[in-house]
Amino acid sequence: MAENAPSAGAPDAGQTSADTAVHTIRPAATMARADVRRMERAARRAGRTKIRPLRTAGTLAAVLALLAGVAIPAYAATQPEAETVSMQDAAESEAQSIAADASIETAPLAGSAYSATTPEEIETAKAEAAAAAAAAEAAERAREQAEQIAAQQSEGGGSTPAEAQTYDPPVVTDGGICPLPAGTYYVSRSVGSGHEGADMVAPAMTPIYAVKSGTVITSQESLGGWGVTVAIDHGDGTTTLYGHMTYGTRQVEVGQTVEAGTIIGYVGSTGRSTANHLHIEYRVNGAIVDPLSYLPI
Repeated sequence: MAENAPSAGAPDAGQTSADTAVHTIRPAATMARADVRRMERAARRAGRTKIRPLRTAGTLAAVLALLAGVAIPAYAATQPEAETVSMQDAAESEAQSIAADASIETAPLAGSAYSATTPEEIETAKAEAAAAAAAAEAAERAREQAEQIAAQQSEGGGSTPAEAQTYDPPVVTDGGICPLPAGTYYVSRSVGSGHEGADMVAPAMTPIYAVKSGTVITSQESLGGWGVTVAIDHGDGTTTLYGHMTYGTRQVEVGQTVEAGTIIGYVGSTGRSTANHLHIEYRVNGAIVDPLSYLPI
């Protein structure tokens, strides 16, 4: 059997197979690029869809800002201008006033009407108040004691200064006399350690004598810590002071001249005192000296 020779111009089997393979692959490559383009277009559309709301919000905000920039100044221009008020005007508008009747009179203020403000003034005011209270208390005690003595004298009973006890008259010497009757006292202390006199302890209502003649320069129911006090200037550069006497028993007044041995008061426990005694001070030319060195005590 004769073999069929290939016709001229007809592709041989190898060439045909190759061409067929080429034509088969190209459509696949073309479809892949198309798919890629479609995917790219879909991605771009999705991106635009997501971004569009953000762009819309930004545009709306810009429009609102523009409207506010135009509307607010226009509104302010239509409002009346605010009146400027000073702090003084405001205070005056809030202030209250009161009208007083012309018939009302005010009492004049005295210097004592002002209260103390500085520490020194406060201390002075306290001291004055304390002194006034002490003086008032002493005066009240003196009044009560004087009433009691007067009542005893009017009833004819009890003890009076003159009837309490009989004492021998004091012996007057050139140097002076003892201010208390002999045998009625003892000295508890004298000048020293800040104490300016001699303390002669004796029963209440014991008579007190002027140690020398002289003029009374002090006679008070309350004189500081001395209580009921009498002081005498003897005219020779010496003075004596007698303290803590009983209220209402002073027998002399300021300016009165007394002789040595004159009863000037009675022993008590007034002022800064804790027991009945006579506190006697003796001064020579103003200087405190020990009475025991100058008087027959």
